Amino acid sequence: MVENGYSPSVRLFEAAACAIPIISDSWPGLEEFFRPGREILIARSTSDVLGWLHYLDDLEMRQIGVRARLRVLQHHIAGHRAEELETHVAEVLGSTSIQRDWHRELAV
Repeated sequence: MVENGYSPSVRLFEAAACAIPIISDSWPGLEEFFRPGREILIARSTSDVLGWLHYLDDLEMRQIGVRARLRVLQHHIAGHRAEELETHVAEVLGSTSIQRDWHRELAV
């Protein structure tokens, strides 16, 4: 990630996995992890933060948190990272034989 210009904190994913609605600053690449306005809220100033807290009701905040949690579980758990690593290693070695079905293994 650092080579691509961004490396989000693991805490972002931990909070999202707990269905905590997140208000964050904007940074390059954020959209590759979460959909702004749907799974994460973006604030450019203190008044933006206060606006989100004041104008969104508890239900909408919970829904944002739940959508973020689903995104993490579907795309950003350790099994996904391991699968990506294996894919990159296989590409370097010129083989796909080491790839596994992590979703099946995680369900056991």
